[in-house]
Amino acid sequence: MEKKPCQAVSEAEIIGKSHFKLSHSTPQVRSYAKGEAEAKKASTFAPENGQEPSEEADEQPDIDEIPLTYESSDAPSFEEEDEELPIQGESEYAMGIDFERVLEALSVIHRHAHTEAERQRTGDTLRELEGTHLMETLRSDAKRSATIDEIVRARFEELYSGEKA
Repeated sequence: MEKKPCQAVSEAEIIGKSHFKLSHSTPQVRSYAKGEAEAKKASTFAPENGQEPSEEADEQPDIDEIPLTYESSDAPSFEEEDEELPIQGESEYAMGIDFERVLEALSVIHRHAHTEAERQRTGDTLRELEGTHLMETLRSDAKRSATIDEIVRARFEELYSGEKA
């Protein structure tokens, strides 16, 4: 085999000539109409060397001309409101159902063996829960909803059957 002599090659020939051109994008500036542009410029910069300010500044009211008090006949006066005092014997705290009562009601709903007293307390608890999100969740199951209806109906009959007689 015969060896070929080394040839000197320029770097540009080895790598190749680059045709890449870096271009700069033109900025996207909002253009105003000539009159609007002058108005913006006039309101942005202070008057130069003794020039008179434009008449637009005179159209705005001075601070002294604006009334600093708010007058409205519709607004209720705070002096007219009476402070509500709690009735003697009533609590100022929120009323509701204890967590233990809810747990007891759930246990009565889910198990069939319970005492008459537990069933009565559960009926009272369920009546108090009526219309709440918890009651909607409990009634989402058809079987549980039927049990709730049965307990509430039985308690209602116990409470109001004596009044009719």
